[in-house]
Amino acid sequence: MSEIENLATSLINMIDRKNIFPPLFNNPESYISPVGPRTKKPPNSFLICRINVHNEAKRKGIYSMRVISKAASILWKQASSEEKDVYKKLSERVFEIYSTKESE
Repeated sequence: MSEIENLATSLINMIDRKNIFPPLFNNPESYISPVGPRTKKPPNSFLICRINVHNEAKRKGIYSMRVISKAASILWKQASSEEKDVYKKLSERVFEIYSTKESE
């Protein structure tokens, strides 16, 4: 196991999984970038999960994006289809809001 995987596993053990599944940060508006000349497309379900893992990691004092990304990947692979469905519905709602804002 690589050092990044070890650190990611350690991070997973430190964070509260109940804040990830279901997502603690579940306001669709918070996942939409400000409208501008180069508006980013809305995040998919995995990226929303990764954002939640990132927020949890920051609370624990972990800021390494490589470790956070690896931890998010491991958690996502371990998640049940029901847990992933919550993120899928959230990402669909984010896309709806994004589409509405883009058409304004």
